[in-house]
Amino acid sequence: MKNCILFTTKHGSTEKASTLLKEKLNAETDIINLKDVKKPDISDYDTVILGASIYIGKIQKQMRKFIGENLNELLKKNIALFIMAGQKEKAQETLYNAYPSKLFDHAFAKEYFGYEMILEKMNFLEKAATKAQGVTESRSEILYDVIEKMANQINKL
Repeated sequence: MKNCILFTTKHGSTEKASTLLKEKLNAETDIINLKDVKKPDISDYDTVILGASIYIGKIQKQMRKFIGENLNELLKKNIALFIMAGQKEKAQETLYNAYPSKLFDHAFAKEYFGYEMILEKMNFLEKAATKAQGVTESRSEILYDVIEKMANQINKL
């Protein structure tokens, strides 16, 4: 069994979650940032885990493009999906809407991994929007127990 975690991140939180997940997996697992590798070859992987952060209600463009170009091959794999997003109260709805329904329905694991707001990594507009929501200091709300839960699901394959 060979795994691949493909992710997109803006400020590093999804990369952090991907690394945490990899550390819990028993099988050989590669991590690929879609900003660095534009057209990764997923043919050698049994399980593909897709992770993305949410900005303005959507996963990032690189992930949407990768899924669009590889949907047929993805549907032949074991698929797990996760998101990082700031609105906990809308997490399940956001997760459902983040990925194409065909892929979402095919995935055996789908999770919300929490969020981080690291003000030092944000640009001026992001900081202003965050402060308008009442956030005045950086915070990390990564759900380590949910990462562990997904790892256990993947390890059972």
